[in-house]
Amino acid sequence: MWEPIRFLLFSTAEAMAAFFLMTAIFRLKGIDYTWQALYISLVMNLQSYMIREETNLSFLAPIVNILLFTFLLATVIKVPILWSAIISTAGVFMYGAIQAVFMITMGIDSTNLQNSTQGALLQAVTSAFVFFTAWFLFKFRIGFTFDFEKLRLKWEHTIVSVLIIMSLAAAAFVLYAADLALIVIYFVLAAGMFLYYALKKEREEG
Repeated sequence: MWEPIRFLLFSTAEAMAAFFLMTAIFRLKGIDYTWQALYISLVMNLQSYMIREETNLSFLAPIVNILLFTFLLATVIKVPILWSAIISTAGVFMYGAIQAVFMITMGIDSTNLQNSTQGALLQAVTSAFVFFTAWFLFKFRIGFTFDFEKLRLKWEHTIVSVLIIMSLAAAAFVLYAADLALIVIYFVLAAGMFLYYALKKEREEG
């Protein structure tokens, strides 16, 4: 009983820390989208846990996380899709690099981290450091600023909607093959939120 709760708790802390880091680096107000980010973090960690427990596809979890962060940035914060992909990839990989440094510094064995007390400690320490770093960057306005609109594609709302549907279909196929109907439900919920914001954006632009 403790293992799923532990996994969701620390993994959600990781996801939120990564989100605030990526938004702080590019000087976006991530704090304004805390609830949406928390919802997506819970979705991605539920599917990560079930994929890890029920299939041999755990290596796909970071890719799925980057994809969900990209859609979150594009549909909710309204960052152009190309920049959304760049920001989410940078944030996830930077978090991973920081965690690797802590793992080496603390002398933690990389084997079986997900089911150990050391793994939870590593997640907690890394998340705390990244939260502080994100706060520091945002507080002192340190980061990169770009004219995001220059990279906005024509008919971007349509492209985003199509990509969301395609991603949902691909995820459903993989998860159906693994007989994990519950994860499909979570993906439907996540895709529903993204589509809502994408359509809302389209109406606003219209």
